[in-house]
Amino acid sequence: MRHRLLLPLLAVLLLAAALVPGAAAAADSHAPAGARLDWLPADEWVMSSWLPFDEARLDAVVKTDHAQLQTWLDDHRTLAQLARAHGVTGSTAALAHRLVAPRLPHVRRALRPVLERRVRDMLTQAHLSRHVLFHVFHTPAIPNAARSIFGMSPAEFRAARAGGRSPITIGAARGRSAAHVQGALWGLLVQRAARGVAVAATSRAQADALLAEQKRQLFPYVYRSFRTPEQQLAFICRPH
Repeated sequence: MRHRLLLPLLAVLLLAAALVPGAAAAADSHAPAGARLDWLPADEWVMSSWLPFDEARLDAVVKTDHAQLQTWLDDHRTLAQLARAHGVTGSTAALAHRLVAPRLPHVRRALRPVLERRVRDMLTQAHLSRHVLFHVFHTPAIPNAARSIFGMSPAEFRAARAGGRSPITIGAARGRSAAHVQGALWGLLVQRAARGVAVAATSRAQADALLAEQKRQLFPYVYRSFRTPEQQLAFICRPH
């Protein structure tokens, strides 16, 4: 019965997505044709929030800060546009090189153009950059580690998450305490940071900055309910 009731709701939400003015333009330019507005590439660095340059370097070069970035990045305005608004001249490629330049002597030569390409994506893809900078728990690493964190398979965790439950209540259903869930999640995040540094996708300083932000947000995250698929679809269809 519940599934029969949800079908009309999903139809309405899909129609709303098609009718939102300018919806097609809201997706990043790298998104494939017909992709949802929240499409992201599945690259590990994107899904792990491994910023290829240090945010402190971005702040210095673009003369910005974390609070302004939160306001500016709304899935429509890019970091390159923010740099231009702050008087930074030159090409996007030149700005990308300037941002990542302090890291380049410390990575393999073959990785240098890869990092510069990732920085260009950060500068030109508004949703991607917002995700990497601010969606610090939006990673498939969490469902992939669901057995050790929540005591269930990745598929079972995804189903529970789709039900709009919080990480704490999902773990409690399998006898995992709040302390266990929070501690296991933190251990996973520390491991992910170490991997990002090991593969030179991000610097040690930036990995530590990401961990500090994740630690600050971890307690509210584990008690906050996930969006259901219907709520997520309604959210991405809302102009913002």
